[in-house]
Amino acid sequence: MMRSLKPGHQLLALMLLVFGLWLALFFPTIKDAVLIWERSETYAHCFLIFPICVYLIRRNWSQLAEQVIEPSAVALIPIVGVLILWLMGNLVHVAAVEQLTAFALLPLFYWLILGKAVCRAMLFVLFFWMFSVPEGEFLIPRLQDVTADITVIALRLSDIPVFREGLYIAVPGGLFEVAVACSGIRYLIASFSLGTLYAYLTYSKWYKRFIFIVFALLLPILANGIRAYGIVMIAYLSDMKHATGVDHLVYGWLFFGVVIFIMFSIGNIWRDPDRPLDVTKQPAPLKAETVKPFWAMLAVCFLSTATFFYARCASQTEPQSSPDFTRLIPVEYDEAADASWHPQFHNATLEYSGLHPKGALFIVFYDTSEPDKELINSKNSLYNHRYWSIVSSQSYRDYALLEITNTAGQRRLLAQSYVTPWVQTPEILNVKLSQALQAMVGQTQSGMAVVLSTTVSSETEKVRFRQQAESFFKQDFREFLND
Repeated sequence: MMRSLKPGHQLLALMLLVFGLWLALFFPTIKDAVLIWERSETYAHCFLIFPICVYLIRRNWSQLAEQVIEPSAVALIPIVGVLILWLMGNLVHVAAVEQLTAFALLPLFYWLILGKAVCRAMLFVLFFWMFSVPEGEFLIPRLQDVTADITVIALRLSDIPVFREGLYIAVPGGLFEVAVACSGIRYLIASFSLGTLYAYLTYSKWYKRFIFIVFALLLPILANGIRAYGIVMIAYLSDMKHATGVDHLVYGWLFFGVVIFIMFSIGNIWRDPDRPLDVTKQPAPLKAETVKPFWAMLAVCFLSTATFFYARCASQTEPQSSPDFTRLIPVEYDEAADASWHPQFHNATLEYSGLHPKGALFIVFYDTSEPDKELINSKNSLYNHRYWSIVSSQSYRDYALLEITNTAGQRRLLAQSYVTPWVQTPEILNVKLSQALQAMVGQTQSGMAVVLSTTVSSETEKVRFRQQAESFFKQDFREFLND
């Protein structure tokens, strides 16, 4: 029946069929991504990506319909690799990896089933489709730092007395914090996606497109720093009567709208002339022997189903029993100890804290890894963000050293490490990779976080605590999980 269709209709039918197959196979992951679009303003633009992709395909349909449909077996190699990554993300409940790989599989399915000629003709659409993935929050801490840097530099150039402590910025009469909402991540993602689309539609030369996309990335970062500076200046000049509440977010979006207008206006100066559409060419008839997409669809179904089955089997493991920390690392209970810094870990199996000879100790243990009950999770943090802000961090082989401060000017040093039966490391990526490999071989993904902390007020105290932390983390905590 497919061979009896006209070339353009055949291509459309196959594209819809592949999309429906992908949607059916990865519906749970896709649903989770759509729920993020719905509840997060940062990713609300993702709802527009699919309609834009449809428009771009329709815009270039005459060129697409000319291409020969021929499955490309070489696409099986990246498909298998991405399915393994999806499996690892699924087993360790890393939604970012799971969603990124699931959305990346759609272009790869098109490559396998429709062939390289069709995919080459719709290459930008397949690339732009990846803006549907709700990614980017890992950039927030760095963006907060950059925003604070720009704000402080601008205030000093304006001869305003300013003091910065971590993400806190103090000026006469007021104290400001560069919070998550002030990081500019929303502006950056929106500008990147809009700028990429604008570059494709406006320019035909690749170097012009590349330059404009880089411009679309750098401009919102600089603009967000200027926006934060403007908010502090308005508050300072008005004796903290304006731009200190919700209204500063309104100012931010208005400012961002102006920035986008300026960005497009500058980009329009060097736009390339529109290319006339060639309407004289007619789609070439497809050779019947080259249209063999259904074996490729069967391969997709088989590989995906095998991956889902393995994920289900590997996730069925028994929880590990909790170590006896009172015997392994005895501590003293200090009723007067400051607990405002304590790490925030949700749904932990066991929390253990007290006063250790080397400092205040906090240990959290997870007997397994399940959704909303896992060692590494975006909801978990190594200190309480409500009261404390990070000043600096440095990683060593066995632990990381963080310096934090609060609005009262108090400072603490935190030495921390994550422990699984396989690794002891401060690096989140290494922990997740270790847990993924454990899950793939059928082992329980147990783990714990160990945090040693003390207050500091001088460089001498910092050096002394670092020496204590070095000695403390030399012991192999993996033995606690492997007993």
